Amino acid sequence: FFLDLMAPPRSASLLGPPPRSVAMLLLSASASGSWTAGTGVGPAIGIGRHASRPAMAPRIGCPLPQPRVQPASMCDAVGSVAPLEQPGRWSSGLGIRNRLRLLRRSWVIWSCCVLQAWRVFVLRRKYADRRESPEAVEARRVLAAGLRDTLIRLGPTFIKVGQLLSTRVDVLPPEVIGELSRLQNEVPGFPGKRAKQLVKRELGKPVEELFASFDDAPLAAASLAQVHRARLHSGDEVVVKVQRENLRQLFDVDLFNIRLVASLADRLDPQTEALASNWRGVAETSGDVLYREIDFRIEQHAATEFRANFAKDKTIKVPAMYPELCTSRLLTMEYCPGKKITDTEALQREGFDADHLAKTLTTSYLEQICRHGFFHCDPHPGNLAVDDGFPGGRLIYYDFGMMERVEVEVKRGFVDLIFSIYQNMPREACDALETMGVLRKGVDRFSIERIARNMLGSFQSTLASADNKWENEMTPEEKRESRRNRRAQLGQDLFATQAERPFLFPPKFTFVFRAFSTIDGIGKTLTGPRYDLSRISQPYLRELADLR
Repeated sequence: FFLDLMAPPRSASLLGPPPRSVAMLLLSASASGSWTAGTGVGPAIGIGRHASRPAMAPRIGCPLPQPRVQPASMCDAVGSVAPLEQPGRWSSGLGIRNRLRLLRRSWVIWSCCVLQAWRVFVLRRKYADRRESPEAVEARRVLAAGLRDTLIRLGPTFIKVGQLLSTRVDVLPPEVIGELSRLQNEVPGFPGKRAKQLVKRELGKPVEELFASFDDAPLAAASLAQVHRARLHSGDEVVVKVQRENLRQLFDVDLFNIRLVASLADRLDPQTEALASNWRGVAETSGDVLYREIDFRIEQHAATEFRANFAKDKTIKVPAMYPELCTSRLLTMEYCPGKKITDTEALQREGFDADHLAKTLTTSYLEQICRHGFFHCDPHPGNLAVDDGFPGGRLIYYDFGMMERVEVEVKRGFVDLIFSIYQNMPREACDALETMGVLRKGVDRFSIERIARNMLGSFQSTLASADNKWENEMTPEEKRESRRNRRAQLGQDLFATQAERPFLFPPKFTFVFRAFSTIDGIGKTLTGPRYDLSRISQPYLRELADLR
């Protein structure tokens, strides 16, 4: 019984109460309470006396003290399960089985965290005096790959948190960011029969009354939801996004433990020379994003606004929503098939123009940031496709669960920054950075303005002279030498400011930074080394500066 208690959880239902109840439960495991019988559905396991118990999948293990964690296909909340309790029953406590599963889930999470922390500690001690050596970088990459696999095995919450961590270039080194960016969101789907039951529960009518046809097999399945193709009685082709059950309970327990781990990390993790560690802040931000992402009403309104922003742009397609068939856990939207934007062979076969697509992607994102102030946080290849709705190809955006706004002051500061860059005005550029919240107020402006003057001078000389090269025109040796010189000069100038951290990195900018990194990668996939994000952006930004 004890070994079974310590084994990884077998269902999503462990996840139970809100955070305020979790702490009480962990501290008072002997408290009494009732529990509700449930029924297992599909491959998952219910919580009650009559729950089905399929044969256990082989467990993935490794030498102690590695905890045994099941793969994502059997992980918590991946399948459909009965709820832990009826609404409003938390005050009466949990049954002993649910309480033990709750403790077991927390044990698995903490075991993984302790093991990863020990590995980080060992690595730091080993490379304490040569942190930037090739061996240290490779060791961090291997450690990050192991962390990525652990997050996948721990399930949806940790996959999402890992994806969010991959945007935190201000906290993690590049090799760790690279590994976390490879986190895949796809997991096995739940049965189509169960999806139809969830549709009926959300919309109050059988699927047959709502749709002329509804495919049992999902088009795609991810950690938070899966998508089914359907057709309305009017003949419109649609897709229905059905959220997995009990995600809120899963997030409640997992994020409670993550916050505790983050608070401990803030105490133990040393500050870097450039930035203070704020793991608790990262955990809080991740929690806010996750809870927003499982409220499909937010995604519905975001998609509607995003579509309106590009209504007059014939090069961009955004699926239309069907509000009467949407709830907080279900979305019905226009079916917009297309070729994946990184499938270069298919794009070439269909006759699409790669240069046109690269430019459209770049300028459309600049449009979101600079004009609309409302941008897509995750424009990765899975959320972008191409169809033949415009000569050369029309860009399709999908998935609006992660969107952010740029405040008016920040947007105004960015436009002022672009204007000052093209007009070679270093003082105004620094004022714009302060407005954006990037430059800390009260620092030595003389030194900062000298940095701006040097950088703007280099930019202007590149624009003015045909002899100067853009980076994509340089040889690899020239690129390395140029970057080495820039870093050396920048380091000297920053040292002269006598400020510990003159520049700040607002959290929203992490999404922007990651998005442009992704777009740069897609552009290079489409057009090869001739793609230059800066060069493509130049005409748009110059126009923006002129419109100021």
